[in-house]
Amino acid sequence: MKAFAAALYMAMAQAELMHKVDYDFMRYVSTHNKMYGTVEEFELRKETFARADAWIRNVNSNPESTYTAGHNRFSDMTEDEKRVLFALKDLPKPPVDDLEYVVDDEEPNALPTSWDWRTQGAVTPVKDQGQCGSCWAFSSIEAIESAWIIKGNSMTIMSEQELVDCSSSTGNQGCNGGWYFWSYEWLANNYTMTEADYPYTSGTTGTETACAYNASKGVTKVASYGRTLGTSKNLTRIQQQPVNVAVAAGNNVFMYYTGGIITTTSGCPTSIDHAIVAVGWGVDNGTQYYIVRNSWGTDWGENGYVRIQTSGGVGVCGINQYVYYPTL
Repeated sequence: MKAFAAALYMAMAQAELMHKVDYDFMRYVSTHNKMYGTVEEFELRKETFARADAWIRNVNSNPESTYTAGHNRFSDMTEDEKRVLFALKDLPKPPVDDLEYVVDDEEPNALPTSWDWRTQGAVTPVKDQGQCGSCWAFSSIEAIESAWIIKGNSMTIMSEQELVDCSSSTGNQGCNGGWYFWSYEWLANNYTMTEADYPYTSGTTGTETACAYNASKGVTKVASYGRTLGTSKNLTRIQQQPVNVAVAAGNNVFMYYTGGIITTTSGCPTSIDHAIVAVGWGVDNGTQYYIVRNSWGTDWGENGYVRIQTSGGVGVCGINQYVYYPTL
């Protein structure tokens, strides 16, 4: 009798849990305006959501977790659908001794405890790359936009679509990936255009279009670009301007991040696949972190930003490996 009661209790608990998952999924569908074509797809999406939900609950219930996680537009997506966003995953990576870039060999300065270019009006609003592997173009343009402001110019929103459509001659592959340093090589001979003159469309179409570059509507070229090596030199360069960084983002730690600091204990891998921009740093309870803007909209992370602990070696989520900056 006791065994039967225990089994019944477990069945009831499982039914209650399943009911809650169903309820949470329906709320998720409504919140994110999701639409599915068939019952089979609905069930597949619900199963995917349930796996994400279990992982998120585990993170948030762990008293040792340094960050929080939550649902977003990725919670019902398949791995193939997510892979579209990670434009650096299958691209060649430059070796450390690559002579085509300038390594920043300046000695680190005495650094302040914190630095944030957002508070100085040198960072443009957070953007959304949509369903196109164009993170590299957003990282390139956002670093240029900040450098342009720091040089004393007014805030100007520039065009990612121009790079997506037009910079294949230097190695970039539109929605299939690219690198910020390849963007800078193309912009050594071509001007950036404004978003108003060359609007971003690939986020909804998932593909590039015919190049519509118009030099007469150009804003600025890139005179050169450099690369830093090591956390202290990274911070020294960030104090001068926001910098391009690449991280491992195609994992639960990064994708479902909602706040806090991703640290060395968070389990984020280091094989990079995504380009973003570091705009400052800070310290919280003795933990120093980079302030990094993403290109997944303001409903991801901390209003579009993530804090990643500074460390030696390749860095948390691999952030120390490919730190570049443009000079206008």
